[in-house]
Amino acid sequence: MCVIVAGAGGGIGRAVVTQLHDRDIDVVGLDIDGDALDELPPAIETKQVDLRDSVAVQEAIEGVAPDAVISCVGWYQLSALEECSPAELSRHLETNVVAVHTLVHATLPALRQREGKVVLVGSMVGAVPLPYHGAYSTAKAGLAGYADALRREMHPYGVSVSLVEPGPVRTGLNERAAENLAEKVDSPYRKEYRSFDGYRPRSTGVETVARTVVEATQAPSPNARYRVGRRARWLPRVQWLLPSPWFDRLVRLGLPSGILGKLIDGNWRG
Repeated sequence: MCVIVAGAGGGIGRAVVTQLHDRDIDVVGLDIDGDALDELPPAIETKQVDLRDSVAVQEAIEGVAPDAVISCVGWYQLSALEECSPAELSRHLETNVVAVHTLVHATLPALRQREGKVVLVGSMVGAVPLPYHGAYSTAKAGLAGYADALRREMHPYGVSVSLVEPGPVRTGLNERAAENLAEKVDSPYRKEYRSFDGYRPRSTGVETVARTVVEATQAPSPNARYRVGRRARWLPRVQWLLPSPWFDRLVRLGLPSGILGKLIDGNWRG
């Protein structure tokens, strides 16, 4: 079995590559970060590539016949949508959606021939958009729609498509996303932004998410969706049960400054 893993140098991607390698599965790891790829086991084939560049991606996978393609790419910054420029929103979409499509588009002919699998790592915020995560929520909701459409198109050809939607994961992504807020001292949202100081949400372990991704890759009949972590499982259900004003209030209470957020993450401040 041969698997292409995009975002192989990131936290989830690195764990996925390692678990696949431990199961004697051939892996080709792709990432824009060459230094991160160098930290992977030497036996794993890696290629540094900007996944938004369709020509570079085609060259990187030339001669590779994958049985499965996994995307672990992801990036975001925290910001109110009012303060998110069109360029910043575009970057979120390019990194979290376009980069995924570039690889999937290049590999679908081989996957159809081999009745392969596509496994995409999304996020809970694609199903439950959060305040100050608007650009990221938009991108991950787009990825969810992309996965659904692709799954329905590929089913007649024997290609399965699965979307893994974890809640917060211990990769450092959330902490890095909050760093830009400290610079916005003149923002009308500065009070809300201050609540993200030292943002460290109680998170699911990387290995748990990676294990779900690998299981979806190897399952004879994988699920369309895998929600990993308690928040990822119960928040979408509650969203359908509560009237929108009630659920919106619940979500705001779950922010770092809200009572629910403090109870969940232990971020009590004087």
